[in-house]
Amino acid sequence: MSPEQLKALHTLSQLFEEGTAGPSQIKELSFLLGEINKNQCASELFSNTGLSHSRASTENL
Repeated sequence: MSPEQLKALHTLSQLFEEGTAGPSQIKELSFLLGEINKNQCASELFSNTGLSHSRASTENL
């Protein structure tokens, strides 16, 4: 998550906690969470941690 996204998330969080968030803030939060999720998925896709080939196995057939 970028520093800008974190700041926006914090600002939106405050508005929701105060009960002052409106429809535009809901849309903004939805978009922001989608972007964060997209970045997270891309990051996981290109990292080697936890990924293995579906036919990779330490057992002999």
